[in-house]
Amino acid sequence: MKSGRPSRALLIVAVLTAGLTWPLAFVLWRTGEQGFAASLFLLGASLGPCLAAYALVPTRRKQAARHVVLVTGGLCIMAFAVLGAVNLDLEGFFMLLMKASMGAAVGHTMVTLVLGPLLCGRFLCGWGCWRSMILELLPVGRGKGRRVGVWKLLPYVGLALSFGGAAASLLVFGHHPGGTPAAMHAASVRAILAGFAIYYAASIGLALALQDQRAFCKYLCPSAVILGLTSRLSLFKMTPDSQLCNACGACSRVCPMDVDVARFAAAGLRVQSGQCIICQRCAHACPTGALRFAARPVR
Repeated sequence: MKSGRPSRALLIVAVLTAGLTWPLAFVLWRTGEQGFAASLFLLGASLGPCLAAYALVPTRRKQAARHVVLVTGGLCIMAFAVLGAVNLDLEGFFMLLMKASMGAAVGHTMVTLVLGPLLCGRFLCGWGCWRSMILELLPVGRGKGRRVGVWKLLPYVGLALSFGGAAASLLVFGHHPGGTPAAMHAASVRAILAGFAIYYAASIGLALALQDQRAFCKYLCPSAVILGLTSRLSLFKMTPDSQLCNACGACSRVCPMDVDVARFAAAGLRVQSGQCIICQRCAHACPTGALRFAARPVR
């Protein structure tokens, strides 16, 4: 989609998503599955009318519309976890691995960290992450560039802390991740809320300390280690039209993840970085409409 042009594909996705999820959410609510129903309703809203609004609004309002999609998508995950007593986060996935069990966290992790990124890159980071929906509201900017040195190792520290937290929750405190066929609503809601609080404290604190909204996503998010690998192989990427690019560098200046989009665009290459979160700020900032989200090179 070129900047400012409504996408027919997005509108079709919006109509189909709302049409499929909202009736099912109503059925689930009537059967007593309020947590799943609320989550499904919010998912339908996020990928339904909110996504349609993003497709239709003018370019100058697309980032605001994207944030509405981000908020509803993030709340969808939080509603499923809290109201359904199911730990969907990476800690829940690790807990299920330790129990040698299958469950909702395994499916969620496979979709959001492996299969989804292989198709659309780090789309969840820019459009449905419950941490990012708060981080993008903070009164700080995009930072002063990617930090190097020991900062490159911090995501692995975050991954280790996530695994350690899961082990402590399961083996020390006896928590259950929930979401398994035999124990669907078995997770500790207090533990889930505590996890949310810890993540928010870490992500907001790091953003304020470094004056960078996406500092946590760059340096400490445990999921970033996996996403950095799978998203590099994604089918859909931010793709330049080399004949329209005038090498002005506007795309790189607005990237919240410090991806040098201009370097890829000038070379006529799709953005191969595993750090791209598909927020499309680069496409909206491009004065010539040279960038779009596509599955193949423009020319």
